[in-house]
Amino acid sequence: MAKLIIKFNDVVIDQIILKQGDMNVGRRPGSDVLLDNLAVSGNHASIFTIGEDSFIQDLNSTNGTFINNKKVNKHHLENGDVVTIGSHTLTYVNENAKKDAPNFAKTVIISPSKHEDLAVQMAKAAADQPRDADSPKKGSLFILSGANNGKRIDLNLATTNLGRSGKRAGIITRNGNRYLLLPGDEGQTPKLNGVKVGAAGEEMKNGDMIEVADMRMQFYLK
Repeated sequence: MAKLIIKFNDVVIDQIILKQGDMNVGRRPGSDVLLDNLAVSGNHASIFTIGEDSFIQDLNSTNGTFINNKKVNKHHLENGDVVTIGSHTLTYVNENAKKDAPNFAKTVIISPSKHEDLAVQMAKAAADQPRDADSPKKGSLFILSGANNGKRIDLNLATTNLGRSGKRAGIITRNGNRYLLLPGDEGQTPKLNGVKVGAAGEEMKNGDMIEVADMRMQFYLK
């Protein structure tokens, strides 16, 4: 489980567990990671976590965001990275953090309103990584918006219904390592990467973005 160890003037003042999805960093009351100092902008940075990967992006702050003493706009966090914001340092701790995707770290875009960009980059990075053809893969959904924002759904069953109970907004079927997204009940049609799925459904790939009812979620296959 990833966390931030927060120091102010080299004194530890807090530890924050990173949740799935977006967390905002800033001086504004109510921030997920609250840094109460005038050197910190009200809405200073955003941290986005999916699975064991966390990404930080500066949100046009006044004084900037630094990783290991280097100013950055966006960065794929690795275990031991030190984020400096004003007089605060935030040490990222996650022994399971990946260290083998430098190209992904350079190109990823993090924005609460543009998760689609992250989905495209995740899919590309996954495609570039070597895999054992015989190794089993497991599908999961990470909910990015709606009432259950930040939650993870493991697709262990042969059929998973999406939407509120009593009315399916979409259906996911599993056949081995293949996952198929199908329309739901009474004309309820989910979108896959912004396009409505047909009656025959669409096979999902790692990083695909799904929209059903008032929820946006990302399919993760590993």
